[in-house]
Amino acid sequence: MTDLSDIFASQPEAVQDGIRDLGWSEPTPVQEKVLPPMAEGRDLIVQAHTGSGKTGAFGIPIIARLDTSIAACQALVMSPTRELANQVALEIETLGKHVGANCVPVYGGVGYTQQLEGFAAGAHVVVGTPGRILDHLGSGNLNFDQVGTLVLDEADELLSLGFWPDMREIQKHLPKERQSCLFSATIPERVRSLSRVFLNDPLFVSLSDDQLSPQQIEHYYVVTTAQAKEANLARIIEDEDPESAIIFCNTKDDVRFVTSYLTRRGLDADQISGDLSQVAREDAMRRMKNGSLRFLVATDVAARGIDISDLTHVISYSAPQSPEVYVHRTGRTGRAGKAGVAISLVSGLDIGNFRYLQNVNKIEITERKLPTEIDILARLRKRLAVKVEHEIRSLPEQERRAKVDRYIPMVEDLISTPDGKRDLAALCAFYLQEHKPETTVTVGDEDAPPAPEEPPRKRPRSRGSKSGGRSRSGGGSRGSSRPRKR
Repeated sequence: MTDLSDIFASQPEAVQDGIRDLGWSEPTPVQEKVLPPMAEGRDLIVQAHTGSGKTGAFGIPIIARLDTSIAACQALVMSPTRELANQVALEIETLGKHVGANCVPVYGGVGYTQQLEGFAAGAHVVVGTPGRILDHLGSGNLNFDQVGTLVLDEADELLSLGFWPDMREIQKHLPKERQSCLFSATIPERVRSLSRVFLNDPLFVSLSDDQLSPQQIEHYYVVTTAQAKEANLARIIEDEDPESAIIFCNTKDDVRFVTSYLTRRGLDADQISGDLSQVAREDAMRRMKNGSLRFLVATDVAARGIDISDLTHVISYSAPQSPEVYVHRTGRTGRAGKAGVAISLVSGLDIGNFRYLQNVNKIEITERKLPTEIDILARLRKRLAVKVEHEIRSLPEQERRAKVDRYIPMVEDLISTPDGKRDLAALCAFYLQEHKPETTVTVGDEDAPPAPEEPPRKRPRSRGSKSGGRSRSGGGSRGSSRPRKR
């Protein structure tokens, strides 16, 4: 029999047997830090990456406090993806094998029969995606009156995939007196805001002594070539999927070019610059403030005094030319107690100046790699699944089968031909563009909710170009796309 470390040996004997079944003898760093306070019943915010042993960190205390004589759900783990839910459920099931715990994974894309059978057998632990969990709650298949532990696993992904409305709805079914723990690879302010809604006086668990507390605004930058800047801007927008954003440029030429580029790609964008009439500028600002415009492209001078409380992102297409300009730009987001994201595209000689402004402003700005096409498609696939769940949840199961299953033969026929595949892809693209669930989390407010490539085109000179010449983009028409659905 494998000797266990002291922290594992302090667990009930049946839990120790489950730990041995998983081949563990020594706790990982996250388990060392999380097990004691979680066993005491503390609410926790834990920064931990996939593969760090975090499932054991919350799974062991969950199993240790289960009363398996009660055939009711006593712990709920919310996960952002089906794959993670399955993985977590399997590990918790192994940990609880000798206790007699029943753990049921719950997610969409599969039939209901196996999940319903798991509930009927007495699901002590439910691990699942918020959409399908809420589906079962609405149908009366699940009851959370006995839940004593809630875990939000990979909370940053839960928010970025659009699960906030479902999570807020699920909370209404949970007892107010419970232990709640949040695990996340990153802790931007939108995740901290989420903790204020679900957690009570949480302990922040850091795996490194120099871990910084989250800021109100999440800052990061990507390195790009000047030639690929507009294409990479589009990639970032597709990956981030911002609710609303101001895109800053250093010149009026760049403002016209970027606005034209985004509108040609079907994005709802408009511009404000010194070349526009006051009426046109005020119209763009009005649309941005009332939520009918998604992207506003502007120079620093034109954006002076902008105050939009719901702005989620600020993107610097052109690197700011001074530390003061960076502060001015990023100050447009993260307002009225809401979290914000500031992204800068940095190229060439701008890199040295960008590092200088970080030092002057004493702001930690993290470098991120540009998302690959595989990364973007994987994220779009997850978002599509979330949006579909939102749409069909209100339908009774029988009606859902009648309205959805009847199209399966048509889908099979579409994917059998190149033209059919393109038709199906076009439907997906349109659906993702038109259906954007609310993801914003408001700090301290418990009722508030976080294309193929075109041929290369000539661009105006960027980074401080003093050219006052005409735009080579064709002038950039003001965005005429219809208001996005919110």
